[in-house]
Amino acid sequence: MSHVIRKSYEETLNMISPEAFKQIRSQRKWQTVDIKIEEKDLRKNIHFLNDAVVLRQSPEGVPLMTTTAIYGPIRPGSKVALTPGKGTGVTVIEENCTEESLISKLEELERRASEPKEGNAITVRANWVSSDDGGMVPSLDESANVFGSTGSLYVNEKAVVLPVLDVDHPDYHQTLAFYGAKLLMPKEEFCLGFNKILFGMEYNTSLPDYIRNYAMSPFGGGGMFVEHHPFPHIFLPRPNEKDQVFCEAKVTLGHKVKDPEDKIPKIIFTTFRVPSDGSALAIKPSAIHNDSFTNGRLAVFVANTAADTVAFRETSPFTNISVKDK
Repeated sequence: MSHVIRKSYEETLNMISPEAFKQIRSQRKWQTVDIKIEEKDLRKNIHFLNDAVVLRQSPEGVPLMTTTAIYGPIRPGSKVALTPGKGTGVTVIEENCTEESLISKLEELERRASEPKEGNAITVRANWVSSDDGGMVPSLDESANVFGSTGSLYVNEKAVVLPVLDVDHPDYHQTLAFYGAKLLMPKEEFCLGFNKILFGMEYNTSLPDYIRNYAMSPFGGGGMFVEHHPFPHIFLPRPNEKDQVFCEAKVTLGHKVKDPEDKIPKIIFTTFRVPSDGSALAIKPSAIHNDSFTNGRLAVFVANTAADTVAFRETSPFTNISVKDK
């Protein structure tokens, strides 16, 4: 599911009027949101957060996916630890961090990584056509892609079966590195290294029929999608509490193949299961990703930037054609 915003918003430096703020907060989609952030951050970023808060529902108005919490923020220059059970969910360790950033570490992991071993990834022949380049998928629900419009990933395969790696798989971490990603341990401290503020938007996809009746519906989410954007993502599943599982998180990552001798575009994909023990999955800016196969409450840390989102679309040569002379 795409999570962020349709357009760029400036912070409300002079603060929003009480009437306008009340009107936004009175929307149905805000009724399920647990506000973990401070009031001043909520008011200052209300327009951005209002687009990040979504309610995806059936044609009959039955909620299928809701926003359940807002954590953070992660501010530029701060050293933080993710602590979803404490305060705002983000504990500030240091205000002006000078150590190597998490983004730099992710980019270095990708530079040093080799391609995934056989069985740990699938290579898909596919052509990425952004919405702005003529690939727009029509007639989707307006809340399906809060970035705006969805383009098309034209797949020239009979089937796509994504391999799933669990955290105890011997190649889990080295395969993550290939995509510019790493697993953050519970309460691991880091300096993100991004120049915009990030908020953690928690979404609940455990409601019945979300995948079938919305995400994969041609008039809802439009099917499986992938996206990339200039900011890094952090995926934080709701931690287990008293042996109760709140989230089964599966994040799919992609990596474009650059082969000058092969004219057919290809993307390598792997799906990773993220443990719900306070761990989080961090991916570098511009990494291709998707989290549609998550079931439960997943916080996704997002920033106010544009993005490029495409939905999988089948394509193959049309062979049943002939001419008939008189």
